[in-house]
Amino acid sequence: MNSFKKLFRFLMTAAAVLCSAIAVGANDGIHTITLSDGAAALDGTAVPEYDYAWHADPGVVHDEVKNAPAEYYTGTKPSGEDAVYIAHDIFYYPEVPAEGYKMVFYDDEMEWVYYYPVEEYSEYIWANLPVRSNDVPTAMMHSEAEAWQNPVLHITQPGTYELSGTWQGQIWIDLGDQDDTFTDENAKVTLILNGVDVTCTVAPALVFYSVYEADNTWEDRDTYSPEVDISDAGAHIVIADDSENSFSGTNVYRMLKTKYKDEDSTAAVKVQKKQRKLDGAFYSFRSLLIEGQEKGNGVLNIISGFEGLDSELHLTLNSGKVNIQSQDDGMNVNEDGVSVLTVNGGELHIVAGLGAEGDGVDSNGYLVVNGGVVISAAKPQSDSGLDSDRGSFVNGGYVVATGSTMDWAETDSRQVTMNLQFAADQSSDEAIIVTDTNGKVIFAYDPDKDETTGSNNRGYRGAVISSPEFKVGETYHVYVGGDVEGSEMDGLYDVTTVTRFSGAVRQVYTGTDVRGFGPGGMRGPGGRPDDMNGMGGRPGEGPDGRGGFPGGPMGMFDNIEGLTEEQGVLSITQEAADQILAIIREMNPQTEVTAEQIMAIKDMRELFDLTGGPGRMPGGQAPEGMPVDPNGIGPGGFPGAPNGMGPGGFPGGGFENENAGPASADFYMNDTVNAFSGVTDEAK
Repeated sequence: MNSFKKLFRFLMTAAAVLCSAIAVGANDGIHTITLSDGAAALDGTAVPEYDYAWHADPGVVHDEVKNAPAEYYTGTKPSGEDAVYIAHDIFYYPEVPAEGYKMVFYDDEMEWVYYYPVEEYSEYIWANLPVRSNDVPTAMMHSEAEAWQNPVLHITQPGTYELSGTWQGQIWIDLGDQDDTFTDENAKVTLILNGVDVTCTVAPALVFYSVYEADNTWEDRDTYSPEVDISDAGAHIVIADDSENSFSGTNVYRMLKTKYKDEDSTAAVKVQKKQRKLDGAFYSFRSLLIEGQEKGNGVLNIISGFEGLDSELHLTLNSGKVNIQSQDDGMNVNEDGVSVLTVNGGELHIVAGLGAEGDGVDSNGYLVVNGGVVISAAKPQSDSGLDSDRGSFVNGGYVVATGSTMDWAETDSRQVTMNLQFAADQSSDEAIIVTDTNGKVIFAYDPDKDETTGSNNRGYRGAVISSPEFKVGETYHVYVGGDVEGSEMDGLYDVTTVTRFSGAVRQVYTGTDVRGFGPGGMRGPGGRPDDMNGMGGRPGEGPDGRGGFPGGPMGMFDNIEGLTEEQGVLSITQEAADQILAIIREMNPQTEVTAEQIMAIKDMRELFDLTGGPGRMPGGQAPEGMPVDPNGIGPGGFPGAPNGMGPGGFPGGGFENENAGPASADFYMNDTVNAFSGVTDEAK
């Protein structure tokens, strides 16, 4: 964005912002908004309600909304002079016939698409829906009657507003044109949540649409880092002390403009510009700051029919307690390679993936934990408690993240962190306990006692655990299950009060695995990685010659035609996806993975994560020590046990922990962050 445009935009908005400040007063102190039975009062005065309503019908052409001919409004349009008002213009996903959808590969994902049926727009897609099964997800559509029952409380002027009471509908914060507010330091709204309960059945419960962006130079930069300061954010949530607040909502899936991103594209399915897509029940188009007050004991509960808490750029939690239950991702920051999700303090308790999939905490950029408590449980079959495209950095606080696969803490994290990959499913209603070699409890967490996770007990294969009590150079024992005697708060124990624990099963170290390629077999004579990735290994000398990992760059998938990799990006045809799915089903007949999900994968690591990694393929029954072929497909080429823990194998990556041999019960932290440690019950 050039300097002239920035100056022009500032000058053009200065007068408008000044006028809006006169109407409510950005510096008048705290304004109260009291909600009750579909009505609202601002500072004790009833706010006006309008019958202004939004509609969308792809079968009828309207010119009212630019680039969206299906959209139109009815009723009396608000005057624009009200600081707070009620209308019925909620954006939602309208009902259209399911038989009109086609399943196509759209913008790197398999999606259901609905084309405009009217002739002049017939080559454009009206809207998309996600592929979760062979059926169109009609549950994401809503009727006009249902939408009318969810009115919108609009906040249109900057200031601080304290919310209390109950609201059936949506809260929408819009201070004007998004281009104008982007750099306008006066365009800020602080919401103090003080006993408010908001439920929206057709869309997000709360949306910061147009406010100031604290990191408004991000588009002008070429490099990004995990350190970002959004203390001046225009979207600001304060959780009042001693209060409990709840927001329940869902999403609005992708609705598109009738304009292609690339007008010269010759692709069979052209990618269009996005008109709107709101994934989370609690959603912000700008960087979002959340914090508590002096005590920091205020609670924000978020329950979502899709993703939970989302920001399109950055999100920071400083204090207060946030509990999230979501069908998809629990938290998400969306700008690829740029966004930073930071936890400096407070508590974050997440149960994600209650539907088809879902990571606990998902950052398209960086994830940084500097303090506080982060408890994050993902979809057990396929997702991560922590998922970050540019790295997860644990510098302080308490972290427990569980799931099937996961990103691990980066090696330059500043706090000691364990990354554990279990040989068998663990139950999320069982405690995780870490002691020193003398049996003193250093860390203990029992999800069954956590108010957020306790009623959603599930299995997991991996866990990331971090505590300020962990030290480099110390040796620890890890236990799962049993009972802990001591004081706890939402499942996390104050270890100074723990007097004993009983009934827990000690875990043993079985080898180290990196890059998320699934656990390899137990280390045995002859088993070793042959390159940096642990690929191309020779067979071990254990029984049946088991233990060699696949040898080629794609391991067990080398011989599949239609699966190619160029500059680290995968391309998978329908035929290749069907073959891969057959392999997955052989390993796990109960898999919920679909060929469409496989076709959408663009990264080899994601492919191995989805399959559970090559370490779980059945082993060959060749004579001991028999060589494998170059692709690792020959006799003896895979670990023998179903869970990849066959004897004679080797770790699935290039790192080794020289202080922990096979079947050692000791977890020696020779660095701040260990590589993935294979873990199994001591008795096994």
